[in-house]
Amino acid sequence: MEKVQHGRLYSYKDIQQWEGNWELIDGVPYSLASPSYVHQYVVGELYLALAPYFKAQGCRLILSPFDVQFDAAKNEEEAQTVVQPDLFVICNVTQLKKNRVQGAPDLVIEVLSASTGIKDRNQKYYLYEANGVKEYWMVDPSNRTIEVIGLEDGRFQKRAVFGPKDVLTSFLYPDLAISLDSILHMDDVE
Repeated sequence: MEKVQHGRLYSYKDIQQWEGNWELIDGVPYSLASPSYVHQYVVGELYLALAPYFKAQGCRLILSPFDVQFDAAKNEEEAQTVVQPDLFVICNVTQLKKNRVQGAPDLVIEVLSASTGIKDRNQKYYLYEANGVKEYWMVDPSNRTIEVIGLEDGRFQKRAVFGPKDVLTSFLYPDLAISLDSILHMDDVE
């Protein structure tokens, strides 16, 4: 792997040759740290809760690490915006390729951590909004909340926040309702 040079823009082809997991936002590479137990617990519980619903809808619920290429019109050598959301939903299966999804998922879920929280709340928020992700969930394990943000008229405008005693409902999928008690229950972790 070459040393990341400050100021240089990289492509999807570049990061595919590097060790570890990387994301690329507008040509700037971001190394992905190993997730914590709490992060993986929440991702796993969400997957188990959501998989039956999305399978019945004919959609695909995909776990990280799997690449989402937002500049879908570009090939691997030109693509400069590729991320790995913790979970995401694709209902248009023509977007699925062998090693990545091309274009915006319908729903993206990010589990915030100390190392990713700022990026998830800023760069990724605006990236997802600008590229037409219809709904974005930010899961905050430290505060035990899930913030559901919906796209309306090309902007993230709808917002609801759910806690451990709530039943999460989606703007995009109004018949989707999941109890958050077990998902946000982390009393046994220090």
